[in-house]
Amino acid sequence: MTPEQQLADDYRRLQEDYRQLQADYEQLSLMFDGMGQGYEEALNLYDKAVESSRMKTDFIQQISHEIRTPLNILSGFTQILTSGMELDEAMAKEVSQGIDDNTRRITGLVNKMLELAEAGSDAPIACNDDALAVQIAVQAADESGIGVAAHLNFDLQIAPEAEMSMVHTNLQQATRVLSLLLDNAMKFTHPAEAAGGAAAVKEKASVVLRVQLVEAAAPADPQQAATPGRQQLAFVVEDTGIGVPPEEAEHIFEEFVQLDQYYDGTGIGLTVARSIARRLGGDIILDTTYTGGARFVFTLPMQS
Repeated sequence: MTPEQQLADDYRRLQEDYRQLQADYEQLSLMFDGMGQGYEEALNLYDKAVESSRMKTDFIQQISHEIRTPLNILSGFTQILTSGMELDEAMAKEVSQGIDDNTRRITGLVNKMLELAEAGSDAPIACNDDALAVQIAVQAADESGIGVAAHLNFDLQIAPEAEMSMVHTNLQQATRVLSLLLDNAMKFTHPAEAAGGAAAVKEKASVVLRVQLVEAAAPADPQQAATPGRQQLAFVVEDTGIGVPPEEAEHIFEEFVQLDQYYDGTGIGLTVARSIARRLGGDIILDTTYTGGARFVFTLPMQS
């Protein structure tokens, strides 16, 4: 072999070695990239776990506070009743009303805890009731007490086409969903402690409950064909409260989420409401196009 041929062979081997080194380098780069991505994902999961733990701790503290308050009031009324003190008619009525109100408050908190335990279930809720849309709206308004809330004006509006509309659903559970949405509206139209309380309010807030028919949304499964002209019953709860940032539109439905810590609450109402709505075959969304407060839309399928 001539020196020229030897040099040519050496050059070819160097080229092959260089190509192999390049391939090894690219492989190592991919491995490091994967490790970096895995590290970032692990950090994100850790941050979420820490945040979840914090929210659960806040929830337990809030629940403890909300249960302790009516218990203390009930204890005070019990002491009055067992002290042998003679009560005039007005005082007796006040004590009786206080016991009734605070007993219902504790019962409501316990029921919320039980509902939260079922919020992760996908099991459908039995629908054996044929109910008028108006019936659901009126019962929910009565259950929530929004009609007598002193800090706001409440308006129930029934669209003409929905006046005699009927749904095949679970009346108690559908009413519960709407009642939770009205509770949420009452809460976030009331001035928070940080805002200076009721004295800081110059004009009353307002909540409107609209009952109407809407076109059914496209199915989540692209393989499932939408039914042309199919309608849903919609309960639209619109308030003039503090509102929800559009980027939080889904986050607020997660359990224990409280966007504003100055407002009392457990952070589970919307979680429970959406869970029940979906198990009834409907849904709840936040309408992010509305900027005057918050607008939630609760839909139920119409009878076929």
